[in-house]
Amino acid sequence: MKKDNFVFKTQIDFGIKSNTIEPNIITKELGITPTESSFKKGDTWLGKNTGITSIRSSNIWRIETEWTILEEETVSHHINYLKSILLPKIDILKKYKECKECETSFWIWIETDLSGIGLYLNDNELKFLYGIANYVHLSLLAKDPKEMDNEIKNKK
Repeated sequence: MKKDNFVFKTQIDFGIKSNTIEPNIITKELGITPTESSFKKGDTWLGKNTGITSIRSSNIWRIETEWTILEEETVSHHINYLKSILLPKIDILKKYKECKECETSFWIWIETDLSGIGLYLNDNELKFLYGIANYVHLSLLAKDPKEMDNEIKNKK
């Protein structure tokens, strides 16, 4: 049986990377609590696939949206969510973007069920992303359709 729609699982994170400014300083200045994926330079971590313990080489302050599963090629809901949190702090975030000791970035994650993908970002979305970020990364991951179907079933 042929599916009528492809399925897309999406998530976006925004991060500030620095070798000198620790995440707790950024948190205090922004008044925004980062997600658990933030870390301090020198922290150790265990590789999921390798089992090797490594040391973090820089500080990362990060916030992430929740993963969502849709049948449309969009990340607008993630961008709107991040706008609601970050726009009130736009002046501080622009300083981090211009800081020579920092790198700011958005990372857009899209998983799809082995189909092609098209992504539409409008002018306002692009202005927001590049207004506070030095980089916008786009990661497209093709997953087995059965794996995506299981994720949808588990979500219900």
